Amino acid sequence: MDFLYSLTLSFRDLGRWDIKKISLINGLIWLIIWLIIGYSCWDFIVDISVKLLNIMPFSFIKVSGAFIVYTILWIQAIFVTIGVIFALFNEAIQKSTQKENFHYIGLTFGGIVILFWSIVFWEYKSFMLDYINHFIRVLPFETVEELMSIFLAILFLYLIYSASISFSFLFFIFPKLKELASEEYSNISIDDVNYTKLILIIIKDFLGFIFLAIILYPVMLVPFLNFIIMILLWAYMIKDSYYHVVKSMFNKELNKKEVWALSITSTILNFLPIINIFAPALGIMNMYHYIMEKNDEY
Repeated sequence: MDFLYSLTLSFRDLGRWDIKKISLINGLIWLIIWLIIGYSCWDFIVDISVKLLNIMPFSFIKVSGAFIVYTILWIQAIFVTIGVIFALFNEAIQKSTQKENFHYIGLTFGGIVILFWSIVFWEYKSFMLDYINHFIRVLPFETVEELMSIFLAILFLYLIYSASISFSFLFFIFPKLKELASEEYSNISIDDVNYTKLILIIIKDFLGFIFLAIILYPVMLVPFLNFIIMILLWAYMIKDSYYHVVKSMFNKELNKKEVWALSITSTILNFLPIINIFAPALGIMNMYHYIMEKNDEY
């Protein structure tokens, strides 16, 4: 329950304007940077993707392509449903509920929508995959190969973008963490972060993340396995740096299993484009609330 409680508190903090502003500025700056880099290196990245796809059987590429389209449709159904309902009823919900409970309601509603569309897509999985496979089957090999290579190129840039916003966010959040701690845990002393050590940790984790992403690049087309790989990659990327920040500031300890569990639960927003700009805030706040609540019990 501690993990769920800290995650709930973290979602609540995402509603703070100061946290939103930092996330938006950080996310938009890196979005512009990686759009420029991606545009400049696009042909090179796509060529690498094509070479990797050429070593795979066409039947595997078709199956993977169908599953990717199927997954994208599932995610879009969730987004459209949440967006339409909140656009229509957001004001009414805010007026009828207390401000501090709004984010709990939003989180609960989001979970219900995800569960609903997951059941629908699971129920009609065979029909939808067969239909998508039929569509892909009539396309020329070059077209399918090009579509999958573009998907891999976008995915690689997305992974690098997520790493960039995750690491840079740490340097913006220090004052806010101090402010929150002084409000919520006034009895706990706050120390300074060792910037040199943090930068070294970030460099090590970023290089490790890039290396693993390149090595596992071809496996990103394997259904289900690609989701597990991305979760573990994102968790590996943030676990040491985020833990170092909270541990240094508040002089609190966690074991490795707890750090991994917190890092994995902090990656959920990374699967939602645009919304993922708030993933770093969720990650650091999740680590912060868990370690503070746990140590505040003793």
